[in-house]
Amino acid sequence: MATDLYGIRVLDVAPDELRVRFRVFVVYYDTESRTHAPLPDDDPSFFFSLLWEAANRLPLTSLHPLRMVGVDKVLDGEWVAAHTHRYVRRIERTATRNHPVAEADWQRLNDFYYERDGRWKDEELLAQADYDVEVTDARWLGSLSPGHGWATASYPATADQVLEADAPTVLDLRRPAVTLDPFPDGESDEGTPSDLAFSDDGRYLAVTSQACELVVFRTDDWSEQVRVPYSSLWGQDIQWVPGTHRITKRVRWGGGDTDDDAPTRAYDVDSATEVDIPPQPREARSRTGRYRADGGFGRYRADGGYGGFTGYGGWVDVLCSSGPSPRRLHLPRGKESVGSISFTGDETRMFVGQGSDVHILDPETGRVLTTLAGIKSDAVVRPDGAYLVAGGGKGPAGDRIEGDERIDLWRVSDGALLMRCRTGGDILPTMVWSPDGSMLAVSVITGYQGYGGEFRIYRAGAPVEPPEETRLTVAELRRLAEDAPSRDDALFLYDQLIEREEDPAAVGRAYRKKGDRLGQRHGDLLDAAEAYRRAIEVGGSTNAMHASSSLASVLYTLQDFDGAVEAARTAHRIAAARDLGQKKNRTSLAEFVMRLGDMLRTRGGDGDGEEARAAYQQALDLGVKRPAWATLGLGWTAHNLGEEETSETHLLRAVELAGSDLRTRGYAAMLLGRIAKGRRDLPGALKWYQMAFKADGIHRPLATGHLGELHYWLGDRDGARTWYERLLKATHEPELIAEGAFRLGEMAAEDGDRERAGELLERAADTGSGEFAERARELLRGLPADKS
Repeated sequence: MATDLYGIRVLDVAPDELRVRFRVFVVYYDTESRTHAPLPDDDPSFFFSLLWEAANRLPLTSLHPLRMVGVDKVLDGEWVAAHTHRYVRRIERTATRNHPVAEADWQRLNDFYYERDGRWKDEELLAQADYDVEVTDARWLGSLSPGHGWATASYPATADQVLEADAPTVLDLRRPAVTLDPFPDGESDEGTPSDLAFSDDGRYLAVTSQACELVVFRTDDWSEQVRVPYSSLWGQDIQWVPGTHRITKRVRWGGGDTDDDAPTRAYDVDSATEVDIPPQPREARSRTGRYRADGGFGRYRADGGYGGFTGYGGWVDVLCSSGPSPRRLHLPRGKESVGSISFTGDETRMFVGQGSDVHILDPETGRVLTTLAGIKSDAVVRPDGAYLVAGGGKGPAGDRIEGDERIDLWRVSDGALLMRCRTGGDILPTMVWSPDGSMLAVSVITGYQGYGGEFRIYRAGAPVEPPEETRLTVAELRRLAEDAPSRDDALFLYDQLIEREEDPAAVGRAYRKKGDRLGQRHGDLLDAAEAYRRAIEVGGSTNAMHASSSLASVLYTLQDFDGAVEAARTAHRIAAARDLGQKKNRTSLAEFVMRLGDMLRTRGGDGDGEEARAAYQQALDLGVKRPAWATLGLGWTAHNLGEEETSETHLLRAVELAGSDLRTRGYAAMLLGRIAKGRRDLPGALKWYQMAFKADGIHRPLATGHLGELHYWLGDRDGARTWYERLLKATHEPELIAEGAFRLGEMAAEDGDRERAGELLERAADTGSGEFAERARELLRGLPADKS
């Protein structure tokens, strides 16, 4: 069972403003180390959990979208991260108290605080904060009211924070639109993805393996345009010549002091031939090639050369082709290595990842425009400059996803993390945007020891709009009803199912299941009986058979023994009409005929005894699964008919057959005790009532009374006291209390303990039950007066 971390109180609800105000108390502390559960920040996943908890504390009255979110989804961090923004729009902390906790207050705090009627001890000391929560739909507030309080074990996580303005273009990074597996050779270089690049017009996506095989896909239908094995024109790393369909090597050299090694040959995808091209230097380029750049780490000269050095650390070297002649711009960037370099489509901004920061620069002047903190250095900007993707970064406290296992999406305008998604891969060698920014292509290595993997294409995903009213399929509704933990929720769902099922047998089954749930509460037994009757009317023979048997049990409990017998007869009649050549049908008939015997024996009308005897015998002949109970039924019926010898024979056999079936053993022992007691076989009666006392709690009070009486008859006053005292502790039945209290009071009076005798006799008399109450009143009148 989870430990409560926070106490929640609703301060205000404003449905017209789509707003609720919560007060959150920290209720989990470690006073020795002076730490406590952190106050939630502005992450909406925590407040989504609160809305879900509040909705699920009320009975189900509609197919409310929030109620239709299952526990499995709420416990799935990925699902919560992906869907919270459809319920919670904005969080604002409006007030904070006792945070940080003052030293003097630590002396007074406990480690744990428990909710009592929506309140907590020492509330004035607890770290706490108030939050205004804006939701996407007033429906999420329907289960909240001011003053409502509860405790929660939920905790803040990292949820997507996508706004309406983001929604049309934000990628769904959890569900790739396309998955490409051009290198299926598995655990080898040949089967492991490496680089990828879109052509400038977005028509093609080129990918390579770590064995340098090249495949070019058409992006309109993702068919292969060309596949070329290893060529000296490229290695693992590729680039498109600007404005063409020609592929060449991408140079990863870390900024050498010459560009003479830039590739001058390429593969023309349209003509499938090798062609000459102008030199293509540097690792990264802008859309037209106006700017080319690479970065590195180590010794550098201020002019970018390497004949000596004026500094050491990370740097970016930009080759500019604007102006009358090419020029170089060397930008020292401090002590951390440079990761990725990417450009906006209009070539006005250059994004440089370094350490845990991304610097946004003017590529023409090298001036730093702004810096975004906390983003991994492999970040790549979307061509419109609005968003960045990165292969993970510094996650929030408690985030257990490794950086290499996720893709983060960031908004550039405010540096906000929009989503953090597991990739299911170990390494992300390359991420690249399509020229129009509508797609992100990622190479993902998923196999053992860095081998194997695939290429994934992501597009815009789920909307921000709140979920619509849920329209479940009939199969989903059945599953929800059967699994519903709450009885009231199950009843609502079965009513929905009854309205929507078309097959009469399915309607009958839904009525029967509804009856089963209603039968769990004694006050609803009449409604349960009605549900079973409806199941019998509409539901086909098999369903009617089971519903009739259940109806018999309900009517038996309601002491409508005539109705119980008729319902049991119906179940028996249907079962007897089935193909008894099948073992399962014979087994069912045996159970139903035994149930009929129980109902007849209990009613005890004219002829019921003989009919019950025949039913129990038929059950045994059919091989009933519980032969001990059927044998008990034979003995019980014979006892009711006054056939003591026959009864005793069957009951002894029932005890023998019962084995670990304590219920059957208990009933048989009670009846054998009654037989022995009736013929004054007191030692035998003691034996059987002791067995009944040990066998089953349902027999314990009555068996205790009999044991007390037997010891009393045998003159064993100490034994009688022991059993009668146990009786008074074990029962609330007035008749048994009257007997036990009278006998104990009588013995106390004989011992001269007037005070105790008076207390016990008054207790017996106050029950007003039977002869022992009257005898207690008589004995009280005869007690000697208190001499004090």
